[in-house]
Amino acid sequence: MRSRVITALIGGPAFLAAAILGDPWWSGVVTVIALLGLLEWKNLSQALLGVPVAKDALLGGGLAILAGAYNAAKGPAGAALGVGAWFLAAGLYALFREAFSSRRPMAGGGSVVLGLLYVPGLLSHLILLRSVEPGGLSLTLLAVLGTWATDTGAFFTGRLLGGRRLAPGLSPAKTVSGAVGGWVSGFVAVLLAGVFAAALPLSRAAALAALVPLAAQLGDLLESAFKREAGVKDAGGLLPGHGGILDRFDSLLVVAPTVYYFFLLV
Repeated sequence: MRSRVITALIGGPAFLAAAILGDPWWSGVVTVIALLGLLEWKNLSQALLGVPVAKDALLGGGLAILAGAYNAAKGPAGAALGVGAWFLAAGLYALFREAFSSRRPMAGGGSVVLGLLYVPGLLSHLILLRSVEPGGLSLTLLAVLGTWATDTGAFFTGRLLGGRRLAPGLSPAKTVSGAVGGWVSGFVAVLLAGVFAAALPLSRAAALAALVPLAAQLGDLLESAFKREAGVKDAGGLLPGHGGILDRFDSLLVVAPTVYYFFLLV
């Protein structure tokens, strides 16, 4: 717990400061997080598959996808083409590279494609979200604070009340009480931030407040499923008390596109 709190007190303000400062700081921080997360994904994949996973395809493809998101953020009309085209190019490169260099192209190449979709593909929405007008900063902070409130509420409620396991096949430590406590704390945080910071109408703030903690918990469970399949407890050990980059940002990976597309559609 001590290591967990110290890491949060150091990393949390730095992450928020980058969001407030905007580019190039924000895109730079998101890029570093994505590249470190891809390295953790590479280790997870190799532990599961028993075959080398192409680092150049992962890191190069990740940089291309994030660059596409950065360019799209500067000119919203090309958002879909920018990110989608780079993802397609990186995925095809990985598949052809593995087809000609190994006997398991579906395993090695498929892992690269899934990793690009999961890590930079989802994280790139933080860059897109921060760039929206009006209110990109408010929506970004809402996504981050809502995620943190959900994770924190689930952690402490689960420890305090315990009870029935939520998904023992994926994550034995998570409880139904923790999930409910996390959803409630996330709902309150997003509702307040949506009304008072993002200036959303109450009905839209309430809808977003219902979605964000749900997305956060689904993101957490998804990463737990990946770790369970790979047979590891943590994706990495870079962040004391939290595990790796993917362990810390698993919820935000799903929350960021949720908030971004909610903004576009609603």
